[in-house]
Amino acid sequence: MIRILIILFILICQPLAVFAGDDPDQGMSRAWNIEEPWIENAYYFYASRDNDASSGHALNANVERDMAFSRQWGAEIDAPGLMATDPLGKGTVAPGPTNLGIKYAPWQWGDAGTDSAGVIDMELEGGWWAKPKPLSFPGVGSNITGQVLIGLRRSSRWFQGQYAITRRLGADARNGWSANSAIGQRFTDIWSIQMELDINHTSVNNSGATRLGITWTPQISAQIGHEWVMLIGESFARIGGQAGYTSTTNVLFEYRFDNDKEDADNA
Repeated sequence: MIRILIILFILICQPLAVFAGDDPDQGMSRAWNIEEPWIENAYYFYASRDNDASSGHALNANVERDMAFSRQWGAEIDAPGLMATDPLGKGTVAPGPTNLGIKYAPWQWGDAGTDSAGVIDMELEGGWWAKPKPLSFPGVGSNITGQVLIGLRRSSRWFQGQYAITRRLGADARNGWSANSAIGQRFTDIWSIQMELDINHTSVNNSGATRLGITWTPQISAQIGHEWVMLIGESFARIGGQAGYTSTTNVLFEYRFDNDKEDADNA
């Protein structure tokens, strides 16, 4: 176990030197819960806090590294993040699953400078949870997921999608499907907004049963210089026949290393 964690740490921290191509996001911004369909070199730092005080706040924090082997092939590693429940220091705390995915993007057209652009790819991702705690974090566990990712842009508006099938490998993971879609609009070189809708059959209700989950996430993102992007969103989720929606506050930072940085600095 220690050896695996050391190897993952080295992979996550080593310099990002491989080539992803100019402006791999093709003029779009990542949605909160939709993995980017484009191939890039980047770090993602993200955290969320459940605002449902009746069942105890859930806190999650994680880091993801995306790697580009070529313009068509890439991979991602999600380090074991922090999973906790309030109050911190008294509630349950555990490292989350480790995820590894391989991505192939055979269909790409346009770029950030054209009026339209798009990318369609496929990803196979596996998650492994060394020490599951299903009583504290129901529905989380080792699994494998196959998914199709879509990003389509026309002028300053875009559509993104992530459509997946998940199979349980162990712990408390659930078999099921998910369909996540978002529409976005860029207003300036800095600011953009998105509305995301996630419909899935892997959500877990208060009694531990797998039910249909629906989550709406309005969000706003800001480009900070060339490398950094900040995204803030508020998710409103409903599982099965529960009354009303529960909310979660989400924050994400992206730090991108791409070979177009030098060109941008010299422009």
